[in-house]
Amino acid sequence: MKKNTPWEDSQIRYALLLEGVNDLIRNTTRLAETYETTNMDFAQLIYENGLYELMKKADQLKTYERSFELMYYSMKGQVEQLKHLREVLQLFLIKDPINIPIN
Repeated sequence: MKKNTPWEDSQIRYALLLEGVNDLIRNTTRLAETYETTNMDFAQLIYENGLYELMKKADQLKTYERSFELMYYSMKGQVEQLKHLREVLQLFLIKDPINIPIN
């Protein structure tokens, strides 16, 4: 059985980590898109059918709208943070001493 060199082990570990971060970005983006679409469908339902009046009467329309905005922008912010994490990890892959060839 062939043993990997430290460089090969490092490449495998960084690749695994970056693949996981990419999956997280992809799935979080999809989640934000699904959340937005579902809420747009709900908004269309209440506004096209005059149901927003019931939401207003229950004093929940503004609460719902604020909650949607908070959650939506939180998820979008999370995606941006994950993209930044990916950039940092890619940089560390390059800067990690084990990945720098000795000349």
